[in-house]
Amino acid sequence: MKKNIQPNIAAFNWAGFYTLVRREVGRTKRVIGQAIITPVITASLYIFVFGYVIGSKIELIQGIQYISFVFPGIFAMNLVMAVFSATSFSIFFMKFQKTIEDMLTLPLSYAELVISLIFGGVARAIAITLALSLVAVAFGVNDLAHPLVLAGYVLLASVLFGLLGVIAGIWADNNFEKFGFVTNFILTPLSFLGGAFYSITMLPEKWQFIVHFNPIFYVVDGIRYALTGYHEASLLLGVGVLGTLSLLALSVCVWIFTTGWKLRA
Repeated sequence: MKKNIQPNIAAFNWAGFYTLVRREVGRTKRVIGQAIITPVITASLYIFVFGYVIGSKIELIQGIQYISFVFPGIFAMNLVMAVFSATSFSIFFMKFQKTIEDMLTLPLSYAELVISLIFGGVARAIAITLALSLVAVAFGVNDLAHPLVLAGYVLLASVLFGLLGVIAGIWADNNFEKFGFVTNFILTPLSFLGGAFYSITMLPEKWQFIVHFNPIFYVVDGIRYALTGYHEASLLLGVGVLGTLSLLALSVCVWIFTTGWKLRA
């Protein structure tokens, strides 16, 4: 496999970086239905079913109204899926349309290329956050205990799952079945097993231990703390896990672009 020889870049290329970020954000605007409207409808259905239908049978979980307890989980699930889809589809279709080679010849470092892709996911995460805030108000969920913590966890989750989306989009290798495998058989089960709709204290002790190996659990737990003030794991541990995984994922992404793994024929 022939490797691309990247130009020697001494300083951060702000102009090129801004151009790619604008391209990624523009892509989100072009698919506004898929990017924003679909998660809003999905979240509304989840809140209706779990908040009203099931919630009417359950008064409180850990002293919190059931609808307020499950909303952070619904928020986290939609956030993770939206960010992952944003970056994975972007890189997947660049490979599918064979425009990825043009990206690799730009006078940008590989780290700059990867970070610009992530900004598209972060932009979508901000839009999702604002849209779901309106959904929460519409259903009577008005909790917001720690706004800065919410912003931090949204950013952390966006970076981590945006990077994982880049890796998955490259790994899929123009194969829609492989692409769907990650979403349907990895992300979706992890989302449902991450404590989105229940307290992990309801699980047997051995399952409580296993849940702590699920990164989505820390996203749900952090967002739940930000909204309600309640959490089930150490917040420092959650930030440490998500931050460490983000650095590892960034390193993998830069390695992929450096070696050209599955990027060039």
